[in-house]
Amino acid sequence: MGGFGISSFRGRLLLGLLIPVLVIQALSIAHEMLEHKEVYQQALQEESNLVLRFAGEALARPMWDYDSDQIQSILKGIVSEGRTAQVGIFDSGDRQIYLEQAPTYSPAEGYLQASKDILYQVGDQQMPLGRLEISLPASSITEPLRAAMQHHLMVSGFMLCLIGCVAYLVLSRLVQPMTALTRALVDIRHDRFEGEIPGLERRDEFGLMAQALNQLRQNKIEVAELRAQSDESTRREHKRIMRALQSTRDGVLLADETGKVVLCNPNGEAFFGDNRAGQQLNLYSWLPLDQAEQIESNIQHQESFAFEASPPQAANGQVLNLLVRGGPIRDEQGLYLGTMLLASDHSDQARQAERVRFLAEHDSLTGLPNRRLMEQTLAKWLQDEGDQVSILLADLDHFKLINDTLGHPAGDALLQVVAQKFEACASTQVLAARLGGDEFAILVKGASSLERLTHIAKRLVTEMALPQQVNGQVLHTGMSAGIATLSGVQADPSEGMRRADLALYEAKRAGRGTVEVFHADLETEIKRKTLLERELRLALEEGDIRPVFQVQTDLASGDIIGFESLARWHHRQLGSISPAEFIPIAEDSGLIRELTYQITIRAFSTAAKWYDLGFRGRVAVNLSPKLFGANVDEFVNDCLFETNCPASAVEAEITETVVLASGQSALREIQALQELGITVALDDFGMGYSSLSYLQKFPVDKIKVDAAFVSKLPESAETRAIVSAIAELGHALGMKVTGEGAETEDHRRELQACGVDYLQGYFDGPPLAERAATQRLFPAEDQHLKLPG
Repeated sequence: MGGFGISSFRGRLLLGLLIPVLVIQALSIAHEMLEHKEVYQQALQEESNLVLRFAGEALARPMWDYDSDQIQSILKGIVSEGRTAQVGIFDSGDRQIYLEQAPTYSPAEGYLQASKDILYQVGDQQMPLGRLEISLPASSITEPLRAAMQHHLMVSGFMLCLIGCVAYLVLSRLVQPMTALTRALVDIRHDRFEGEIPGLERRDEFGLMAQALNQLRQNKIEVAELRAQSDESTRREHKRIMRALQSTRDGVLLADETGKVVLCNPNGEAFFGDNRAGQQLNLYSWLPLDQAEQIESNIQHQESFAFEASPPQAANGQVLNLLVRGGPIRDEQGLYLGTMLLASDHSDQARQAERVRFLAEHDSLTGLPNRRLMEQTLAKWLQDEGDQVSILLADLDHFKLINDTLGHPAGDALLQVVAQKFEACASTQVLAARLGGDEFAILVKGASSLERLTHIAKRLVTEMALPQQVNGQVLHTGMSAGIATLSGVQADPSEGMRRADLALYEAKRAGRGTVEVFHADLETEIKRKTLLERELRLALEEGDIRPVFQVQTDLASGDIIGFESLARWHHRQLGSISPAEFIPIAEDSGLIRELTYQITIRAFSTAAKWYDLGFRGRVAVNLSPKLFGANVDEFVNDCLFETNCPASAVEAEITETVVLASGQSALREIQALQELGITVALDDFGMGYSSLSYLQKFPVDKIKVDAAFVSKLPESAETRAIVSAIAELGHALGMKVTGEGAETEDHRRELQACGVDYLQGYFDGPPLAERAATQRLFPAEDQHLKLPG
């Protein structure tokens, strides 16, 4: 079915039908509205005359009797009926003597005015008493007129739509065969002869048109067939030749006897410089000068030739690898017709081989050399040149966290940014590589390789410590690096890699974001850490790590107010191992949760026993920053439940590195611990990055002044001022203050003078085993302790 629009035949015809109907409907509505208006106006006039007649008769007697109350009552009655907006009585001098108005009356609006004399019959005479005037609202006419107008418009609109639909359907039926014939005519004009002519079976005018079109199509088909038969042979042959030239991978160029290019297929245009059909053959646009002169001489002498060429490809500038053959073209009598050049491209094979080699030696994500190429280069520099070579191994800090939280696309984008920084360091004597994951490496050769590589490593570590802009996101990471040096042809590359890896391990263990250079003692340290990690696993399986308890006393009274539980490990062969040595190993190896669990369970069990015996102090346990961010409050609550220990009997000690490591999630977990009823103490206060600023962020109950301050109290007035300030600040924030590491009477006295509340240290004795601590608490069954609640 054809389209419907103003420009179409059907649209114009439909519009021609609807416009007269619309004009007739409008004239009809206007005529009916005029008739309605006259009828309503006449009715309103008759109503006013009727009101005047009855009102005049009713007012005649009261007007004769001067009965004002009766007159006023009649006027109010007329207005209250709602049909009259205003009624007034005027005397013979045309002065208004009575007036009554409806509340909605407004002089500004249109009203119908009418008046009548009031007459009183006296005998045969009628005595004039005044003039009655009324105002009727025009709305009594306009509202019915508006309703009538809406009704007529709705009826007219419905009729117009009905007429339009009927006309559209009728026209569609009439125009449909005409549209089909029009399409068939267009197809014939464009030599499209598929399908049948519609309407051939009809016996009306459309059928005659269809038969004429069918005859016209048959004539055009016959003419086309005759023309096709005469040209088919030549055209097919030419088409086969051109299709072969277009589809071949070789470059083909034909030049006539004058040197004008008559044919150059697409590959020929890509191979032969700026040579195009219709131009003079130009060998100098894609061949070196001497080679172009030689081929030009061959063409002039009508000689065959063959050569290799490496021109740049015009499209992308890549160098091609072409084998070109050429020679003269002659007809059957040997007459020279021109020259042909045929070029075969072997560049793909060369590029594929180069690509395979590149992929085998480079990282697919960053494009940097991979481990294989780095190791080959290291061996070559050592064996072939005998140079000193320094090796840097580095990996990103917290890279797994970025992958887990932001996804692998963000991690890959960060690796590409890092790769750019490493690639910027590369030169003829510096090789940068990605070994896999977040591991990168740099090789530097030469006599001063160690100094140069150390400088490069520090610069990279400093740059990676800054926030990194990656795909519109700001990522916070860092980098740790280890360096080792080898020299001479006898050096073992794998040994150099192992040493650099040991140095990297030490850099990460030392706190990350550092550069560590391999030295002889480092291997011994690494071996000891490896041994201790293995033995620590066995010790945790066998329960060999036990808590001891260090007393905490009130400086004012000397009473015991609590204990701090400390982990102790006595190895059967290695002897006593310091917590400062094995706790970092536990944190790095993932054993800290099990270690904390075993110490906490034993400490809470002891606290529960002491609580049952009447001790109301607290037993403190240390919570590693590694435990935060994994619901440490649930971990502690499970330990309380398992040991049946009241929360009021224990205390959790944390350091400010908890917030530095875990942020707001750690603050929420600290608050959750306090909601359990556990006291939270801030340990090692004063030695962190920004203790005073973090003191406000930590919702803690107690702060513990670091032992480094306490040890300097007797001889340092500055230290005393600092400790006094810490005590005042803690008290101002509602916190208790404990001094750690007090060993002498001078320490105790100075802490008391600074306003510190509690003391902890060897002044009150060394850490005690559970039995000794119990005896210290309860020396006699009938002795009562004064302990804070």
